[in-house]
Amino acid sequence: MVFKGKIAWWYWLIVIGTNALLLYELFFSGDSIVLLLGVLIFCNVIYLPMLIRNYVVIDELNLVLYFGLFKDSMAIENIEEIHGSHNPIASSAASLDRLVIKGKRQEMVIALKDKAGFVREMQKRNYRIQVNHVAGISR
Repeated sequence: MVFKGKIAWWYWLIVIGTNALLLYELFFSGDSIVLLLGVLIFCNVIYLPMLIRNYVVIDELNLVLYFGLFKDSMAIENIEEIHGSHNPIASSAASLDRLVIKGKRQEMVIALKDKAGFVREMQKRNYRIQVNHVAGISR
């Protein structure tokens, strides 16, 4: 089962704003064309995969997170808690509307379009998961 990642308006603003500023400077500045082109390419190598490859896959045994160039996984049986968060700490999420997934030895932070559906699916697969502060889910 696949759950699409959530991308906040401010994340789009950063990507579009960065590209617009760099393209403006590239075409109208004339200074350091090689440097500006290098920064433009570098930024897009970082940003674009996060927009394209942003989802979670739940298979029979594992939760697998795909975010940009990164991939992480956690055994469903090891998940102990899922709770909502708006913490701006750096994580694999392009939105501040996040879920923190705590396992026995691991933690993931994700932002999903269908948080309630994701939590319900996880609870079906592991009834011991404690859920706190997730909109649309009662304890």
